[in-house]
Amino acid sequence: MADARKIFSMSTFAAYIKGVNKEAQITNIKEMLEHLTGREISEDTLPFAEALGKAYVYEQHPELCKMKGKEVLNLGDNVSVTPMSAEAKAEADAVFARIEGYQKTLEEQSARIKELEAAKTEFETKAAALEKDLAEYKGKVEAFEASAKGEGDKVIVTSQQTVEEYIGKVNELLEQIENVKKHGVVTVAAGEGAAAAPAGGAEESGGVPDDFGFGASGSDGDGFGF
Repeated sequence: MADARKIFSMSTFAAYIKGVNKEAQITNIKEMLEHLTGREISEDTLPFAEALGKAYVYEQHPELCKMKGKEVLNLGDNVSVTPMSAEAKAEADAVFARIEGYQKTLEEQSARIKELEAAKTEFETKAAALEKDLAEYKGKVEAFEASAKGEGDKVIVTSQQTVEEYIGKVNELLEQIENVKKHGVVTVAAGEGAAAAPAGGAEESGGVPDDFGFGASGSDGDGFGF
């Protein structure tokens, strides 16, 4: 197993275990964790690898838990790191598999969210255009309704005037008919009166007694007659 060991500087190990100047050693820490876990570590899985690696190191060397950063640095210039045991690596691989599965799901969901956001933007653009068209059409409809209402009022007024004219003409005709009827009655009554007047006058000037069949020819009633 001698060939499985890898030497790292104590500053890298202290930065990893105790966080001493960690940002400056992040590349070396990543390399050490890849050697420890036996797998490639991405920036996304680096925090999980750090947690698993620390748990493994503290399990192997519990005395490091109580030590401070300077104390770790004083342990020497270098540290020899061996890969995890097969059992520990299997457990770590199972954790990484779950993490990678979650990451894949998140990436798919992120891609889906981007698609939905793009579709939403497109929909909002179309909706804005439709709202603009709707407002334009609404204005046209309102203008048409106002115009139609005015034309309707004109038609109603015109129809009312026409009806009134017809009614006036009908009333005029009825009045003429009534006048004709009245005039006809008056004429007939006058004719009857005129015919009756001579009859009355004849009776007064040369009347015939009721017991006579015909009138006498003489004024004294002694004339010969039938």
